[in-house]
Amino acid sequence: VILLIQNSYFDTRKKQDLLSAVRTAARLIGALPEAIPAEPALLRRKLANIAPAAHGLSAGRWANIRSLVGRAIGLVRPMLPGRSLAPLLPAWRTLVDRLSENRKIRVQPLLRFLSARGIGPGKVSLEDLEAYRLAILEDRLRDNPETSWDGLLWCWNLCVREIPEWPAITIERASRRDSYIMPWETFPDSFHEDCRRYLRRGSAVDLDDDGPVRPMRASTLKTWDYRLRVAASILVHQGTDAQSIRSIADLVSLARIRLILGFMLARHDQKPTAGVTLMATFLKALATHWAKLDEPDLKTLKAIIGRLGGSSRGLTVKNRTRLRAFDDPAAIERFFAIPEQIRRDLDANKGAPRSRAIKAQMAVAIAILQVAPIRLKNLVNLELEKHLIGRGNRLYLSIEEVEVKNTVLIDIELPPQTVEVIAWYLREHRPCLLREPGPYLFPGEAGAKSPNGLTTQIKQAVFQYSGLVVNTHLFRHASAKVFLDARPGEYEVMRQVLGHKSINTTTSFYAGAETRTASEHFVRVVAGRREANQAANMPILPPKKTKS
Repeated sequence: VILLIQNSYFDTRKKQDLLSAVRTAARLIGALPEAIPAEPALLRRKLANIAPAAHGLSAGRWANIRSLVGRAIGLVRPMLPGRSLAPLLPAWRTLVDRLSENRKIRVQPLLRFLSARGIGPGKVSLEDLEAYRLAILEDRLRDNPETSWDGLLWCWNLCVREIPEWPAITIERASRRDSYIMPWETFPDSFHEDCRRYLRRGSAVDLDDDGPVRPMRASTLKTWDYRLRVAASILVHQGTDAQSIRSIADLVSLARIRLILGFMLARHDQKPTAGVTLMATFLKALATHWAKLDEPDLKTLKAIIGRLGGSSRGLTVKNRTRLRAFDDPAAIERFFAIPEQIRRDLDANKGAPRSRAIKAQMAVAIAILQVAPIRLKNLVNLELEKHLIGRGNRLYLSIEEVEVKNTVLIDIELPPQTVEVIAWYLREHRPCLLREPGPYLFPGEAGAKSPNGLTTQIKQAVFQYSGLVVNTHLFRHASAKVFLDARPGEYEVMRQVLGHKSINTTTSFYAGAETRTASEHFVRVVAGRREANQAANMPILPPKKTKS
């Protein structure tokens, strides 16, 4: 590509811009330009892993670099432009003029693609639509082509249903997952009723010796319901007659548990993932407390779970991998600078008030999670007067025991920097998000903001400004790592910060998180001791004689 740029018809300034963009992209990818294939799909995935703000690049500069790189690759192979200006054929224009602005934005890139090829509404085929899908996946550098196609697919099919003159071609939405889970109607009513009884038992205090000591959360009961259906569906896929699963006892015989876990292991290359272990633990609970399996079978089942890795306590491999980025002091510095960086960007740049307010929400959410790593459910439901309590000139985050997953009170004084970010957001941005007065710190369409929306936007903001992949729950692990790296072994502090009831919970998760720092500290102490011993035992040599 560099050679083609140098020998191209572009003027000197354009050549310099293209060369600079290609070399900058290669540097940020971490490879020499000649080592990067000129394949748009591959390059798009590599560029998606780069956070421009983490490298001191503005959003505008980064967009310009990507555009120039796309133009440079166009010297090697045909490229679909990021923004097509091809005029619409008159027949498409007539149809487009009947659409809302939102639909126009979604469907016009496809219609320009078809118009440039002389394909009107009367000639378009499913193959033409598939050609556009392949083009945006393989011949363009713009982010998230799958999301663009999904939006277009939705819009096109809606037009087919609502506009008689629209080409009557429905685009089927391909499933993104190989789903084997069957509806409840597949199984006998007696099995479903037994499952409902089990869930009802979990929804209230049970006075039996082995019953739950407190009601399970609605989200937990929903997960149990899902796992019951998953386990039964696996058995059917493994050749079991669905009608033979008449109760939970039929589900959790030792032979059938082996079938279920064997199926799940096969789907994960025989690796005992967290999902497999969680299913094994769930089936063991069913077998123990509901189906009342015989003691020999329970003993065998415990041994199986032991071979799978026990009770899945501790950090997952994915979380340990993501936390390694926090070994870099520069990454930690970028991470803790995110709230103020967002604030500076919003204060310095203009934009739509609502979009700016959503980014301000992210600054506040991240600032809170950095000093008070609470769970997503508690973060989403924070109320101004109920949970943010002013005491004198101080502000506390206070969440009662009944609102917390493990019923441990949260009462944390927020530092001045966090308080200032919250005050700035409340003063300048939160009013733009309110359709009517409400108590929530993060208001949404109806009540509090949706958990999925908040966690997705937080993850995007963290990556944009730091280059780190951090979801809302990883804040808890990151805070523990940063603290334990600085103070190895001080688990009790983190136990209280994270709200763990038992120090065993804290140590089971983080006993290895500070291993590197502890090892470095150990090596420094040993090396210092060795140097001191050498100095103490060094023989005193006579002064060298000098020639007269």
